[in-house]
Amino acid sequence: MDDDPKLSAAGARLRQQTPTLDPARIELAALRRRSRRAVGAALVAIVLLGAVGAVALTRDPGEGDTASPRQLPPRTSDVEKVLAGLGSQPVDPTKVRLVSSVSRFGDCSALIGDLRKVGAAHVGSQGFGAWGVGPLWSGRLSGFAYAESSRSMPDVGPVGGDDALDLTPYAPTGDTIGTNVQVVGVDELDSVKAEGVLIYDLDGDGNLRITDSRDGTVLSSLDVTPRHGEPDEHPEPSASQILVADGKVAVFGNEEEVAEPVEGDPSATRASTSYLTVTLVDAGDPAKPAITDRVRIEGGLVSARLVDGEIRLVTTSNMADLGFVMPTTPNSVPIALEQNRRTVATSTEADWIPDWQRDGGDPTPLVPCDRVYVPDTFAGVAMTSMVTFPMGTGSFEPKGTSIVAPGTTLYAGLDTVAISSEVWVDPIDRERLEFDDWKTAIHRFGFADDAAPAYEGSGVVEGSTVGQFAFGEVGDALGVVTTSGTPWSQDPEVGVDLTLLTADGEGTLAETATVDDLSDGRGAVTAVRFLDDRVLVSTGFFGRQTIVLDLSDPAAPRRAGGVVLPGEVGYFHPLPDHRALLVGSRSDTVGSGQSERTRQWVQVHLLDVSDVDAPKVLATWERPWSADDVGADHHAFTYWPSRNLALWGLRDTQDGRQPNHVAVLSTDGGLTEVAVPTVSEAPEVAPPCTPIDVSAEVRQLVGSDGVVLRCDDRSTKEVTWPRYECFRVDDATVARYAPGEEERGAWFACSLTPKPHASRVLVVDGAPILYTDQTLERLDPETFASTQVTYHPNRGIGW
Repeated sequence: MDDDPKLSAAGARLRQQTPTLDPARIELAALRRRSRRAVGAALVAIVLLGAVGAVALTRDPGEGDTASPRQLPPRTSDVEKVLAGLGSQPVDPTKVRLVSSVSRFGDCSALIGDLRKVGAAHVGSQGFGAWGVGPLWSGRLSGFAYAESSRSMPDVGPVGGDDALDLTPYAPTGDTIGTNVQVVGVDELDSVKAEGVLIYDLDGDGNLRITDSRDGTVLSSLDVTPRHGEPDEHPEPSASQILVADGKVAVFGNEEEVAEPVEGDPSATRASTSYLTVTLVDAGDPAKPAITDRVRIEGGLVSARLVDGEIRLVTTSNMADLGFVMPTTPNSVPIALEQNRRTVATSTEADWIPDWQRDGGDPTPLVPCDRVYVPDTFAGVAMTSMVTFPMGTGSFEPKGTSIVAPGTTLYAGLDTVAISSEVWVDPIDRERLEFDDWKTAIHRFGFADDAAPAYEGSGVVEGSTVGQFAFGEVGDALGVVTTSGTPWSQDPEVGVDLTLLTADGEGTLAETATVDDLSDGRGAVTAVRFLDDRVLVSTGFFGRQTIVLDLSDPAAPRRAGGVVLPGEVGYFHPLPDHRALLVGSRSDTVGSGQSERTRQWVQVHLLDVSDVDAPKVLATWERPWSADDVGADHHAFTYWPSRNLALWGLRDTQDGRQPNHVAVLSTDGGLTEVAVPTVSEAPEVAPPCTPIDVSAEVRQLVGSDGVVLRCDDRSTKEVTWPRYECFRVDDATVARYAPGEEERGAWFACSLTPKPHASRVLVVDGAPILYTDQTLERLDPETFASTQVTYHPNRGIGW
């Protein structure tokens, strides 16, 4: 194609008008980010990179900038030595073979020196392809100074000791059941918890609420999200999940820090940096909870567990704040590659080791350098850290160990944690490259009293892990179920393997037994559960085959029997006497022609696996026009062991605004429907402001069930009205449809909310409590009829 003279002239004018991008400014911006420890997705797009050239951006220490030893870059000669040893292209991930060995270094200099070399060999023309950590969690360039916040930390009174309050009024007389968990005794994160007669939850607006379940009274609401600077200067912080024990609450959230763009670069992006926040609350007096400590940790939350009063926290952080550049033309690719390699080669200790920071305090390394383990196969630039701290002290007192690998999947038992990681592949290359022999590394850590997590060893398994339930402990071995191929593969017909790994005492998880291709290469995995000396795996076409693996002899596990079901299994729940509940779904079609519709069913099977070679379905229950969340969120399921009852919420899938329900099934001697109560709406109350009659034109906009309200106070920003969701209407829109009325007050358009859905069925003090996005509803424990409905809005279950 011939050059267009007009486009050429326009390009020339653009180059003349655009300031030349000074490479030194890129380095300066990166150094600023490092000094402020804003570890985020700071990717600077290079415009006219071809005119920049390959400029060395290294600096010797002592050139005038003041920095801590952790922030000082290496000598120029060391940088050039690293760069001289690199090939013309980054390491090809298809040629990388995972190994189970790791290295450990005696000091920070040796550790960071090794990471510079490995990182520079793998970084690409677009950096490491990291776009922030997380979804959970996000910070401030101005530092972690809560004293400057308009909502500073409240005064903290005594915790425990002689001043501890009498909690007798809140002691339960009946069963209170915690969150449904994978391993008994290992509590998991959720946005709502029950203890005694109290319900603790996050309302979605950054507040921790404590509610008396007996009458639905909110005893207190505590803001647990700090805010900094001017309004709208930074994204709002959030609080998403909690752990609760003995009147103490740990709140996990995030805050986000936004950096300034690189000066002189008109296309520079603003870095967005994620921080995990941990807020500790003493709720010994439920009516007056107090924040006792709050810290932020670089990176994002993988998960957290609570075991015997100790929190085990797993975080991951990356190096995306190094000032990587991105090419905008094919000719700029090699220049961007050279610049990014140089950036990694000049990285510092502070770039690799995540910090944690308390209100008003200095950043502190989360782990010491001599407790960082580096896999001998590069698995990515993420630093995954396992940190323990006591719940009861009300203070964040971390002891940590890290491994340089992304935390893909986490399994947590009573005495062990295992994480999986894979060879790092840039997301932009995942569809382009082919991997014939994909493997996953498994790293195992153990725990002992008053000690940091101990690295026990690493192993390698074929294929990719398939979620936390694909892990289980079999005696001293760790069992892992994997599917062949990459984790991003969408192939529905793959092989499924079981591998048992045992620590050899010398840093290796040795493969001691396997069961290969237990699905005969015909299906991905939809559910897994380790049950004592058995494993249940749902696989095959649409997950309709449940296979039983016999682990009674861990040295020789075998595929035993199986059953074929009419639908997919999404979740296995263990029951006594080698039985299990299989919660899943199926679908069929009803009607014909224009009236043909797909009908969804929730389906539950009671499976007996006492004979591993001849498992049998004892009973089946199903409900049409229904769906549930159990397969995607096992916390949505509740089992009441003293009553042999399974309880969980159901969504109605028929057209129209139909009510939702809750399944209550008995597993005592079979599988029996006890009740399917309807989830009630919030109590109906009068509108908070004056309802206004509207024209036919406006009625068409707000809908037949919509209501327009006018509040006399024009400063009203939002209104709360049970059963309705209301939005402020701007003055221009009001003036368009009702000229002159915009000055008469604040106008709101309100529409009916969807019917409440029971995202959790709590058992608190012997009574079932339906926790929905709008209400708390108490049911009679015998008839399961509604006895009390309280308006209790929240923005939905956290992730």
